[in-house]
Amino acid sequence: MAITYDEILETMENKYYELSGNTAERAGDIGIRLKLLAGELYALSSNIDWLRQQMFPDTAMGECLDLHAKQCGLSRRAGSKARGNLVFRLDNPIEYDVTIPAGTVCSTADGSLRYITTRSATIQRGMTLAVLECLAEKTGEEYNLGAGKVKTIVTYFSAGISIGNSSSFSGGTNDEDDESLRNRIFYAMSNPANGANAEFYRSIAVSTEGIQSAEVYPVSGQAMVCVCLGGKGALPSDDAVSQVRDKLQLYKNAGVNVSAFKATAVNVNVSVQITAEDEFYEAQTQTAVHSRIQDFFNALSVGENVTAAALGKAIMEVDGVENYAFSGMSDVSVSHTQLALLGQLTVTMV
Repeated sequence: MAITYDEILETMENKYYELSGNTAERAGDIGIRLKLLAGELYALSSNIDWLRQQMFPDTAMGECLDLHAKQCGLSRRAGSKARGNLVFRLDNPIEYDVTIPAGTVCSTADGSLRYITTRSATIQRGMTLAVLECLAEKTGEEYNLGAGKVKTIVTYFSAGISIGNSSSFSGGTNDEDDESLRNRIFYAMSNPANGANAEFYRSIAVSTEGIQSAEVYPVSGQAMVCVCLGGKGALPSDDAVSQVRDKLQLYKNAGVNVSAFKATAVNVNVSVQITAEDEFYEAQTQTAVHSRIQDFFNALSVGENVTAAALGKAIMEVDGVENYAFSGMSDVSVSHTQLALLGQLTVTMV
């Protein structure tokens, strides 16, 4: 903000005194009018500042940043929903079938996170349990839960049924944030696709849902281009790879053969000891570090190396971390056909 409300009001009051020779009492009629006008001018100035901020991709946010992305042929990547299995259990066998319909809603004990069955199942007469796959109600990493966390049936059943997840819910990711989308916009601006360069094929690949990164390279001595594909913190699905192949065959240059395939996974185990600034918040700090390390690996692209320095920097960015120490962590170099994935993660407090 270039000028504040008080500065605007003071300027108006000084000008009024200069022109009239009288002081505008703030409780008087003129003073009230000046304050109202100063408020409108301040609001207008704020709107102009906001508009100026949204005009450029390096400062735009939210929906306005989405508009800049569209100019580059990009869109914000949607998050994914966590999946897992729930066990529906009767305390004792009964003499009739009990059907658990698709769309049954279950939740954590506090009701904050809800999961929905994707199909129906029946607990047969004389039996006591059925296992159903469930999908998180919304996208987001907060829906990734460990075993035993989903305990409540929200949908009413006449029969007494208890539930529990013997395995974890996983696969939930957040919608792409502004900073990630902004970086992709800058990359698209500095590497325009011209129909024949590597960026042309890379842009086709990453426009496919489930593909976060792609490494493009020619095969020496052949009219062939290889496109190595990676997902967000995981290898892409077979369906996503198939979609990329179809697109590349549709848009590739004449006389060029294009091959698309998954990257090779390189699992990186991370063990780190954390010292918290406040012992009272150790548990929250430990959880935040765990999430930050996962985010670090989720952002990696095909062919991107993992350095202890970069990972340590990410850890130190977490509020509440005073210091850290890796156990056996060293830099991991990957080739242009490999994707570094988070393997076993251990975060302990010291």
